[in-house]
Amino acid sequence: MAELWSPSTSIYTLLLAGWLLTGPSGAVRITSGGPQTIYVAEGDNILIGCVFELDSGDAGELDIEWAMINPDTTERDVVILTYVHGQVFDYPSVFSSRFSFVESDPTQGNATVSVLALRISDTNTFQCKVKKAPGIDTRKVTIGVHVRPQVPRCWADRSDQNVVLHCHSEVGSPPLTYTWDRISGGTQGMPQSSTADSGSGTLVIRNTTETLDGTYRCRAQNLVGHAECELALAAPAGKSESGVIIGAVLGALLALLLLLLLILFLCCCCRKRNQEKDKPHDIREDAAPPLSTAPSIRSVKSYKAHQARKPGRVTFYNALPMIDTTQPLTSDQPLPTWRSPMSLTEGSRLDFVV
Repeated sequence: MAELWSPSTSIYTLLLAGWLLTGPSGAVRITSGGPQTIYVAEGDNILIGCVFELDSGDAGELDIEWAMINPDTTERDVVILTYVHGQVFDYPSVFSSRFSFVESDPTQGNATVSVLALRISDTNTFQCKVKKAPGIDTRKVTIGVHVRPQVPRCWADRSDQNVVLHCHSEVGSPPLTYTWDRISGGTQGMPQSSTADSGSGTLVIRNTTETLDGTYRCRAQNLVGHAECELALAAPAGKSESGVIIGAVLGALLALLLLLLLILFLCCCCRKRNQEKDKPHDIREDAAPPLSTAPSIRSVKSYKAHQARKPGRVTFYNALPMIDTTQPLTSDQPLPTWRSPMSLTEGSRLDFVV
């Protein structure tokens, strides 16, 4: 081991260690900061920053390259855009005409690019490489493209003594989270008995004795945006059911009252009709027949003349004598008797006592 060591070897070792510690005097340095992962909505545009600085010791040709990193390390990366020898080269890819430098002359230290009309399939990791011999530096940024949430649908269910508010968005990239708050009514704060599930979008309110009236707002949110819906809660489930029961009872009572009034009206009509039917009518009694009087000679002659014109038989009846009902009957008072009819034929003679 002693033979291998010499003063010249020691000097070379010290020089090599000093060069490794200090590094080359010239070096490219990318100064762009910000998050390494960026989430954007589908259809949006985005800028991917790549600002760099050159050193006076960098004497080589400036070379800028933008590539899409292949997640399979065994496969080659996809070069999208380059700047070499003062020219921009746009390579055929899914980003054709959508991927470009924001500065016409990137040599001024800005290799930032703009990407237009992002698609879900554009989700990937992109690398900016700036090289100027002997310096070189790279920066990687991951872009996640998501779908914004659609305006959610809000509705309420009432079960037993609970009120359950629902919120659901049909469109939106996961993960979707839901948050509820009360924006009007009451104290404009969430009820103490409420329990929210941010994953399912439900809000359960169990204590219906509280004042729950008001407008509730649900916000559906993911990594790239949010959408809202509002729901007006008029009354808690308990009060609503009580109102229905009270309304039904009042309606039944009102119907019963109307039925009783109808029956009473019909009874009154029937009673009035019966009274009119039983009321005696004013019937005039016929006047008593006049008492028979002795016929005069003129009447007999006129009768004979009439009989001469119209032959026939005439029967005379004596009228029933009037009885004085105001005086009591006595045993010695003769009772009225009927007389037999007399027949008178043509040529007969009647003797009348005058």
